[in-house]
Amino acid sequence: MQPELASKDNRGLVNEIHKLKQDFLEQLSIPQHRKVTHDLTTNTWWLVGIGTILFFCMFLLTSKIYDQAKEIDRLELSDWKYRALRATLPSNNVNVIWLERNVWAGNEDGIRHCQQFVINYEDSVHRRYEMMQDAAMRDSIGHLMIRQSQDIRKRLK
Repeated sequence: MQPELASKDNRGLVNEIHKLKQDFLEQLSIPQHRKVTHDLTTNTWWLVGIGTILFFCMFLLTSKIYDQAKEIDRLELSDWKYRALRATLPSNNVNVIWLERNVWAGNEDGIRHCQQFVINYEDSVHRRYEMMQDAAMRDSIGHLMIRQSQDIRKRLK
């Protein structure tokens, strides 16, 4: 290149340097956008597919286990309450026979009805207990008042 530049005159040399400088500045001013491409081989696609399938299987299994756990909790609760009713009611009671047919069969309406029946039963037992406590308290107050009135009568005599 040196001999070629030396053979030109000074003006040609200045023009060529100026042209090179302009080309260089144009190349620097153009943004360098490079497209990034990935070579996804067949093995990579297999891994992506298997990973996706495993993710969805785990998601479905987790949701299924959660639903089963909720169902088991609900059935255990109704079983416990059913046994409580069974212990308190005679075996030939119509309600117990109805419960046997519906609760053990897994009838949704029957289980809801059983739960409502048990709630009502527990409320009535609770109210009866409160009434008995209230009656005992009033009875003790009544006995106390009778004793006090007898003491007052004795003092007046």
